[in-house]
Amino acid sequence: MKKGFLTRMLAGALSAAMVLAMAGCGSSSSSSSTSDSAEETEEEAEEVSSDIKVALILPGTANDKGWNQEAYDGLLEIEEAGIETAYAESVAASDYETTFRAYADQGYDVIIGHGSEFEDAASKVAEEYPDLYFGCTSSDIYAEPNLFSLQNLNNEQGFIAGVVAALATETGIVAAIGGMEVPSIQSYILGFEQGVAYVDNGTTALTCYVGTFDDATKVKEQALAYVEQGADIVTHDADEAGLGLFEAIAETPDGVYAIGAVKDQYEECPDKVLTSATNAIGSAMAKVVEDYANGTDIEAICYKYGIAAGVIGLADWHNCADVLTDEEKAYVDEVMEMIANGDIVVESAQN
Repeated sequence: MKKGFLTRMLAGALSAAMVLAMAGCGSSSSSSSTSDSAEETEEEAEEVSSDIKVALILPGTANDKGWNQEAYDGLLEIEEAGIETAYAESVAASDYETTFRAYADQGYDVIIGHGSEFEDAASKVAEEYPDLYFGCTSSDIYAEPNLFSLQNLNNEQGFIAGVVAALATETGIVAAIGGMEVPSIQSYILGFEQGVAYVDNGTTALTCYVGTFDDATKVKEQALAYVEQGADIVTHDADEAGLGLFEAIAETPDGVYAIGAVKDQYEECPDKVLTSATNAIGSAMAKVVEDYANGTDIEAICYKYGIAAGVIGLADWHNCADVLTDEEKAYVDEVMEMIANGDIVVESAQN
């Protein structure tokens, strides 16, 4: 947790299996105040309902520097607003339902599974606890009265990465590596291919799925294979496995660059990460929860967040600012604005 936050193991009647599955759990509650007066403390306390409890279930580690960490950062935003939180990390698929039920039995009001892989478990358990809210990120499922989803528009994210790659390449060959072949990752890859095609400068897009979200070696090997085929710009959407891309890029000659995903990943390989196609789904998650804490019911709908909502974006160019000209960077900005305005519609693998 961030400095100043209290971490603790989940309390409650959990089975031994659940204790193992949720060994990385933590929660906190903002019960103290740093204000100088009791009046300020009362005003801050009115910002959210202290009765709200929110739990997050992660398929990977909370410090993967990408997809899972982005959701975890969103949970910290929720926590900082004065809401009690808890999380479970690296939860196995066989424990999804059990983990949802454990949090529900402990009285958590909103329980979110981070990824479309949680859809079946969330749908089933939501029916058993109609007075609680269950959600999935990177998904489009919903059902009355209490199942919702938060769909980050990976297609727009991939499209922008594709535009940048097509503008930056010197070899005319670029590549994108997906993790598991699930709709959200398919949307990123599909968007990447469309972004490359939109630039229309003859660039070839190489794409694939490595079938994992945690095996960085597979992504590294695939990235090096693409570089051998002539790709000089390579991106990924593979969660923690995507860190293998930066290991590969570090071994390649000058002029070969990576484009990060989800968070600004420049520090993973300084001077060789062109930029990152960012996805702040954690902030979107925080907004829905904080609105609920302030009296706005969570609807049984698919909440969609893309460039227009400020969830999908582009990180800084850092020391790679001169790879694209000012005119090319302005073109990227124009394309993003056109997507936000609906002038460019990016095909998606999700509804």
